[in-house]
This record gives sequence, structure tokens and C-alpha cells, in this order.
Amino acid sequence: MQRTRIHEGMLANDPSHRWALEGDPEVRARNRYVNVQAWANSRIHLRVPEGECDFINASPIVLEDSVSQEERRYIATQGPKPDQLSHFWHMVFHESEDVGVIVMLTQTFEAGREKCAQYFPLDRENATMPLRREQDPFMNDNHHQQADEDLVGYVTLLETQWDPTSRSEIRKLRLTLGTESKIVWHFLFAGWADYSKPEGDDRDALLQLIKLSGSKCSPANPRIVHCSAGVGRTGTFIALDHLLQELESGQLLEATDPDIDPVFETVNQMREQRMMMVYNEMQLQFIYEVLREQTDLKLGKTAVPSGRKSDERSTKMAKLSTDDSYRPSSKPELEPAEDHRSTPTRSWSGTPEVSDNE
Repeated sequence: MQRTRIHEGMLANDPSHRWALEGDPEVRARNRYVNVQAWANSRIHLRVPEGECDFINASPIVLEDSVSQEERRYIATQGPKPDQLSHFWHMVFHESEDVGVIVMLTQTFEAGREKCAQYFPLDRENATMPLRREQDPFMNDNHHQQADEDLVGYVTLLETQWDPTSRSEIRKLRLTLGTESKIVWHFLFAGWADYSKPEGDDRDALLQLIKLSGSKCSPANPRIVHCSAGVGRTGTFIALDHLLQELESGQLLEATDPDIDPVFETVNQMREQRMMMVYNEMQLQFIYEVLREQTDLKLGKTAVPSGRKSDERSTKMAKLSTDDSYRPSSKPELEPAEDHRSTPTRSWSGTPEVSDNE
């Protein structure tokens, strides 16, 4: 279905088409991965002066509660690149309500490769991070980049703690742009390495993270969720958050039509809003495993330990093949985008990022 959408968008050659993608060089330069793009007509628009590029690789995700019909809102985005920190924080400021909530599901470096820029203060010794207007990637003007007039705001660390139940570093930040500021809660999850899925205590911690991050904002105030590409771990987190709430309300238990798979429907809705959400079959299977375990707990059945590695397939999971020897197909690696900066303005690892889990 996704291949068909991309093909339709290319054939239409119409920027207003539902599946259109943007080919502007400045837009492409802002993508972390060449083959992970935001649908042109389902993306966040930065608030910029007229004539400037308003692109950020971030997509609004809206899923509807089956009982209340209330919309649950999220923003799925790639991990900020080193030269786009103010873009990210402007989005956080303008797309959040009174309080912002960010869930970070990747480390800045994994297996020696940069997955995400260090975009927030780490400790109280260096509690304030200045935000500067981003330099045109096709220009080389270091003096202008560092000028005081390019200072647009600050991110200040107010509190930090380690929460063992959610295996997360939790930071309370103050985001200041111009004369305005707001509080932002930042959750950095430590239990989900690339090329893996959370097992055992890490899986329990992920469920706690879903609840804890959700408690900091209303459903209408979008949680901003990212990994490296903003599709794999990010999509899995959002799908689980939505489906676990559907389970809690009893809606999943009332699903009786064997031809309707609530997991498939949720993932498909997300992919209509951002390509590649829930990137591979391991992540899709993980969603079914968690839902089965939580359903057993809700019904008072003896739960299978969360650390088990099961090849069992849910009766509602779409069978991709009737061949007993079937194994999930490998996914194409994510292709790191070329760095267009003439002269780096911040230190970073130039090692190309490659992942088939994002």
C-alpha cells in the first residue's frame, strides 16, 4: 500500500496530491535519511518569515478514541540534525500548548553512529543552551552565524532525575523564545536499543513511559515523539499508546469482526499521515505481543512473562504467507542524507547513520 501511495504521488506530479513529496533541495537537505520523507500535505509547517523554507521532517499524527471520539494527537519527527536545533525547538514551542512533552526513544549515538544531535542540556553545570537562527546550508557565513543578532532563545535545564520504573532520564526544561517561555518535559528512554525490541524489564519500563509521558499532557496537546528517523520506534510507541487506551476502555475486547484487525487499521492510519510508521515486521509483531500480554492481565488470565521470545502469531494478525517456512522479508536500509553544510558549525560524528529498526 505504501509503495502504491508513493507511486501515485510521483505519477500525479501535483503538489496538492495527497501523497506528494517535496523535491526542493533545501527540503531534501533537512531530511536525516534520504528515503524517510514527510508527505508534503501532512507535515508540520515552521512559522518563518514569508519566502523562507518552513520545512521540518515532522508529521502530525491524529488517532481517534473509539468511545469518546476524542482525538489523540502526536507529532512524529526525526531526531534533530546538528544544524537544525532551532527548527526543532521552534516546532516544540509553537505546536505545544501550555506545556510541551518530548519522548526520545534513541540515544544520540548508537553503535558508534550519530542517531540524533545533542539538542538539550545534559546537566546543571551547563544548564543553558543558546538557540541561534539556522544558517542557510548552501551559504558559508560563519561570522553571521555566530552574531548576537542570530540568538533567538534558550533551553534551560531546571530539574533532572532518573526514573527506574520507566528506565528514563526525565528533564524539566524551560524553553524561551524571544520574550516568551514555557515548560517542556523531556523523557529519554534507555531501554530500546536499535535492531531490537524491548524485553523483560525494558518492556515493562516502556509501558510505564507511555503512561507517565501521557500524564504530563492532555490528548489534544501533542506529545512529540522521535527516534532517529521518526518512523520505527516512534511509530511503535504511538501505536501502543493508542491501542492500550483502546484496550483499557474495552473497545479492543469488543472487536469481533475477523476481517478487521485493529492493529493493522491503526498502523495504516498512521502511515497515511507519515510514511513507514512501524517500520518492520519485528515492530509490528511486538505490538501484538504487548497487546496479548496486557489483554491477559486485564482478563485475569495467567500472563506469559513479558521477557519471553515468542513466535506465536495473533489470530487477528494478517498472515503474509501460508508457507510454514515463511520468514519476514528484510527491509531496505535507511539512507543517510548528504550533509550540505560547507563548514560544520558544531562538532559531530560524520559517520553515516544506517538503521533498519527506525
